[in-house]
Amino acid sequence: MFSAATIPNPHPPGCFWHSYAESFGAPNVKWCEETLCQFVSEPANSWSNLGYLIAALAVGIVSLRRRDRPSLTLLSPVLFVLGSMSLLYHLSNFYGSQILDFVGMFGLVGWVVGMNLMRASKLAERHLLRFVIVLVVALTAVMQVMRALGLKYQLLIVLATLLISLSELLIRHHRRVLYRYFALSNLLLVIALGFSLSDVTRRFCDPQQHGWFSQGHALWHWISSLAMWTIFLHYSQPALRLASQKESS
Repeated sequence: MFSAATIPNPHPPGCFWHSYAESFGAPNVKWCEETLCQFVSEPANSWSNLGYLIAALAVGIVSLRRRDRPSLTLLSPVLFVLGSMSLLYHLSNFYGSQILDFVGMFGLVGWVVGMNLMRASKLAERHLLRFVIVLVVALTAVMQVMRALGLKYQLLIVLATLLISLSELLIRHHRRVLYRYFALSNLLLVIALGFSLSDVTRRFCDPQQHGWFSQGHALWHWISSLAMWTIFLHYSQPALRLASQKESS
């Protein structure tokens, strides 16, 4: 189900995205929702990414009103890129746009890891954006190698999630930090992952349903977008916000 070599072009000849999938290849996964012969080929999986865009807007408004430091405010454009690239991928459904989808996810991973490195005094705030860009480029290159080898490059996201949790454990003694929002974020992501796995394994699957909440992977988008907000709450708590401001000054 995940092997790129066994997944044909999801777009029939004559459909808008057929030639793109012929040129760049098919993605290495086919979600439950059927691929429609139209510009938005997966409506449920596409429009559910509005959750990330709403989270990006909320984070941006709160950060600007509160005059947060640049590193925390950076989460808003990171989430905007994440949601936009995922929306583009699901409406087009070919490997070229899947790369952009992973770029969005890698950007979020880079931001979280960078924030933790800042807490551990291993990264200056002024270098955070550079760190995120370098990590995105590196992981995107690894993704191409994994595709060439027929490996499941979704494992990169799993490994990145483990890295984030490990980094939290390693620096938990640096500050008196509350972990309720971090725990809630992980709970939401586990629930969201359950829906996504049930989608790809066809246990929760009705391909002909295209409502915004009708597909397991669409629910992954909605629920994980809530986790983006709780991640923001975790990093914007006073124990981290004030400490980071002091360290970066």
